[in-house]
Amino acid sequence: MISKKIKAIILFSVLALGAFLIVFHFTDTPKVWIDEGVFTEVAKSFALHGVLGLQVDVGKFFPMNNFALSTSYPALLPVAGSIKLFGNGIWQSRLPMIVYMFILVLLFYFFEKKKYGFWVAILSVLMLISFAPFYGNGRPVLGEVPGLVYLVLGCLMLLLWEKSDYQSRRFALMSGLAFGLSAATKPIYMSVLAVALITSFLLWHKQVKLKRMLLIFGLGFLIPVSIWLFIHFPQDKSISESISLYIYLSGNHESNLSTSQTILVNLKRFYTETTPALFALLVMVTSFSFWRRFRKNKFADFSIAECVIFSFVILNWLVFLKGTGHYRYFFPAQALVYLLFPAAIYNLAEIFKNKKLFYRIVLAVPVGLIVLQFVQLIFFSQTSFTVKRTRTSELSKVLSEISPSEKIFFDASPEVIIFLKSSNYSQHLYMENLINAGNATGFNDPSLTYILSRDDFQTDYGLKCFNKKSVDRYYFFERIKNCKK
Repeated sequence: MISKKIKAIILFSVLALGAFLIVFHFTDTPKVWIDEGVFTEVAKSFALHGVLGLQVDVGKFFPMNNFALSTSYPALLPVAGSIKLFGNGIWQSRLPMIVYMFILVLLFYFFEKKKYGFWVAILSVLMLISFAPFYGNGRPVLGEVPGLVYLVLGCLMLLLWEKSDYQSRRFALMSGLAFGLSAATKPIYMSVLAVALITSFLLWHKQVKLKRMLLIFGLGFLIPVSIWLFIHFPQDKSISESISLYIYLSGNHESNLSTSQTILVNLKRFYTETTPALFALLVMVTSFSFWRRFRKNKFADFSIAECVIFSFVILNWLVFLKGTGHYRYFFPAQALVYLLFPAAIYNLAEIFKNKKLFYRIVLAVPVGLIVLQFVQLIFFSQTSFTVKRTRTSELSKVLSEISPSEKIFFDASPEVIIFLKSSNYSQHLYMENLINAGNATGFNDPSLTYILSRDDFQTDYGLKCFNKKSVDRYYFFERIKNCKK
């Protein structure tokens, strides 16, 4: 029997490791990119100017309080607050994201400890912090991890509500609020979580005897969602048009393949590529464990919270199959399966009567997976610790030296604006049918001193009075003084 003191040391060590990994080079890994740039720009405009939009010229903004803003206020308001308090910069914008990451680690521990026990909780946390996409999707200003934070918090409150025999109004309301905040963070949470909750409560409706408690839960859920609706509607598109747009974006809009062909292509990836294949293996093991538990004890051995998590994992996976195939779109399911897999291994290992064999399986499978994930994280992933990334330092060096009196034009590169210390800039950004912000010929503005664009977007502009140099994946143009055309 291990003492409480030893357990406390183990827990502290695991959490300290998680904190170190989360903050390690968080400003330059991963590199800034366009989606993060849009969300950071919106948060910055709200913090500094009170406008939910993209600055297209000094004092002029392209409105983003519509469905094009796919990451909403639960993620962006903390970023705006950080920029308001600490100023404009990459660490200021990403600071709330790393706070969200650490909160998710803590919530993983508390949920697992409450439901399955200390050792399952430790294994679950280790699986999460050794998972490379946790850092690639967690550090940038995106909605994936904030949405997960509120989803897991909702599950924890739901678990506590269950343990009160559905008597606690406080936990019913807090669970609804947390799930509502998750739904308001990104459309994927709004749609998938709503279906997961409905599915779970339909299975357990007989257990929730006090129907007024469900009303309290529903009220909690609707408050954050209503705020989301107030921000995004009514705008230039009706709700029906926005739903159609979401369906379009959730499909494979980057390809001409039919839906059935897209599903087959994406399905193939789950046995030909390592990341989806690992996810498929974990889901199959977890599903078998659930089937075994249900066959043995029916619903008596389950909780609604477990069902919500498992339903979300399966539904997120199904949505991914008909989409573009980018791993980020099933990252929530990848992370959530780590809440279920360690307990599934414990359950399946009980098949073996030999206690030594039981504990070897319980330790070998998840520990082996954790070791492999740490190797991948440190040496081979896109957030590898052994690769030096210079985009942040190069952009910061160039843009931070620009005087507030000198104006710059950003072309299709909103992600780099965070390195500029002033608001003396204009920009143009076009993204499919969602965003067409600013003037595409804004580089002709005679008041400009600088122009910055992606090197794969525009390379010349036909301007004779500018010097051009490469900065990472961008071109930086500087006006030649006293130039005669």
